Amino acid sequence: MTTTSTPTDSPSTTRGASSAASTPSAPSTGLLLGRLVAGALLLVHGVPKLLEPQRATGMAASLGVPAPDLAGWLVVLGEVGLGSLLLLGLLTRVAGGLLVVQMAGVWLLVHAPSGFLVEGQVNGENALLLGAAGLVLLFTGAGRFSLDGVLRRGSDRRG
Repeated sequence: MTTTSTPTDSPSTTRGASSAASTPSAPSTGLLLGRLVAGALLLVHGVPKLLEPQRATGMAASLGVPAPDLAGWLVVLGEVGLGSLLLLGLLTRVAGGLLVVQMAGVWLLVHAPSGFLVEGQVNGENALLLGAAGLVLLFTGAGRFSLDGVLRRGSDRRG
């Protein structure tokens, strides 16, 4: 009985871009890039609110969000804190889970009441995409190129 090998059977038989994607570091590289983008987006939104917290609390009040001062500060802390954790790759699964919760709240309280894909409006795609990124990181973790990875490798050596 003869067995034949197809290009998908072995990473060594693939060439070009597909061989790069089959290297052991490719998933961690993808997770690193995703974390950096999500973390940077959160910080871009959160740092101005941290510097002027009345922006966040005022926005929450104008939208009729219950306890607008608390809600505004939770948004600020979530965007800055979770953004920082994602950039570092620290406590990534926890940060991913909290990001899902925060973005679900943002979408439900801010964007959903206006409807989805209403022409000429911000429809919450950013919240949905960041929530999806959080969901991925909740399930996968940060990968090797992160502080979580460094800490995990250090504990494996002490083991």
